[in-house]
Amino acid sequence: MKLSKIFLLITILTISFSGLGITLSKQAVSLESEKDETVDSDEPHTKETYCLAKVIKIISDIKEELPGGNKQRTQQLLLKIVSGEDAGKKRSAANVIPDNPAFAIVGQVGKKYLVTKVENIDTGNEDYFIVDYNREYLIWILSALFLITLVAVGGFKGIRAIISLFVTILLISFVLIPSIEKGVNPLFSAVIVSILATALTMVFVAGTNIKSLASTLGTGIGVSVSGFIATIIITIAPLSGLASTEAMILWGNQLYQINFKGLLAAGMIVSCLGAVMDVAISVASSIQEIKIANPNYSIGDLFKSGMNVGKDIMGTMTNTLVLAYTGMALPMLLLISHEKNPAKFLNLELVVSEITAAIAGSIGLIIAIPATALIMSWLINKNKT
Repeated sequence: MKLSKIFLLITILTISFSGLGITLSKQAVSLESEKDETVDSDEPHTKETYCLAKVIKIISDIKEELPGGNKQRTQQLLLKIVSGEDAGKKRSAANVIPDNPAFAIVGQVGKKYLVTKVENIDTGNEDYFIVDYNREYLIWILSALFLITLVAVGGFKGIRAIISLFVTILLISFVLIPSIEKGVNPLFSAVIVSILATALTMVFVAGTNIKSLASTLGTGIGVSVSGFIATIIITIAPLSGLASTEAMILWGNQLYQINFKGLLAAGMIVSCLGAVMDVAISVASSIQEIKIANPNYSIGDLFKSGMNVGKDIMGTMTNTLVLAYTGMALPMLLLISHEKNPAKFLNLELVVSEITAAIAGSIGLIIAIPATALIMSWLINKNKT
């Protein structure tokens, strides 16, 4: 009972700190409000909305060669709007298909597409353009398959895992992202959200007990070390946090006052959180089982056993982190492999950022093993369970 109160107190304090973090940025919120008023004062001449539409007819399909040798294909399509306020209406849309396959969206009869409607407020004229393929339904199918598999294999524990996953998503959506948008230090927000997400996940998966407490503290130590190392590298390198296209878009959007270096460090913490959490709960669970089987084991014996288990996990989980980043960076690795001077790429911010994330996350994962083993060994001996 005493342990449950301690664990609940830690969770409440974490939530309190999280709330404090969000309210630290009144100046940023005020600045954002002023900018919103400035934007609202200038009435736009066009209004842009998005909807889904199905191609019911290809009116024309013209291929042409542009100056410089590039080729371009232009389609005129007849669409049937299937979502939004214009659902059921038929509209024509222009679709320009460039040579670059990354931007080549080919209109086909019977297929659905994401369409943008550009309406001129002054004249009332409407223009429709194909933006991208309709892929959203695939995400929902894949998500449903994941949830069904989780429940089929995990049973009741699978259901609890789903709940913890949704809680983590809610924390990221309604605590982490809004706090960053309001100007709170992203690294601070990421650490708080990581600890809170870990605590709630452990409660749902393992219950309110010593194992959950040790896992949460071990994970918190691990991700904090990762964040500390990432911050040092970001400062010394230095890294701007603007290597990605998305970061540049945010930088150009005057509605956001974001610390991009902190955002980069925060991303590194969040990306390694799941692996660190996995290691921590595995070490804590093994020590609990060892104690049950060998009640006379001392703190030293339990710590040694936990470290042995952790060392076995460490190799595979470190590989998991490194391989995850490697998989996402395969195009970049291909470029490096054909470069006569690889040092050119190893000095690029995008490359250094990815390598830093993988290594900092791996170090945090490694640190979480002895931290969790020591905390769990001490707690389980103290409580005599």
